[in-house]
Amino acid sequence: MNKKTLFCMLVVLGLLAGRSQASGTSAPQMQSDSGNSGNSASQNQVEVSLYQQGLEATKANDFEKARDLFQQALDQDPYNPDILNMLAHSQRKLGKIDDAIDNYRKALNIRPDFPEAREYLGETYVQAALQQLDILKSYGDSAKEEIEDLGEALADAAKKI
Repeated sequence: MNKKTLFCMLVVLGLLAGRSQASGTSAPQMQSDSGNSGNSASQNQVEVSLYQQGLEATKANDFEKARDLFQQALDQDPYNPDILNMLAHSQRKLGKIDDAIDNYRKALNIRPDFPEAREYLGETYVQAALQQLDILKSYGDSAKEEIEDLGEALADAAKKI
């Protein structure tokens, strides 16, 4: 892959990241799909409070704090797709790719029609591919062919958008 192709690919990925940041500025409506009607009103207030605090921490780019708050909210309501989605978002921002993928998938299993979680899951896969590219680059010349192949795969994917 030549430098021009790589540059174009990175520009497209950067535009996608910018678009996702713009679309992620509004807080999602938290809906509990847990079906657990036995929750008390005070427990729901705690969940909302932890969730809202997590959103505030996310807006402040304090992803460690956000992760901890979303995890606490999830401990109270383990089948809430909004909490799972934002926990995964925080994990992704902290580079915890495998954990993020697991939690996005859990959220999507609960609510398959969840556009934000699907978008974030896709961004996570792009981030994972770029991490693998960086690792391959650290191998030096022994991974030259694999670097080119992965770069071409990313460029081909970017063309499909």
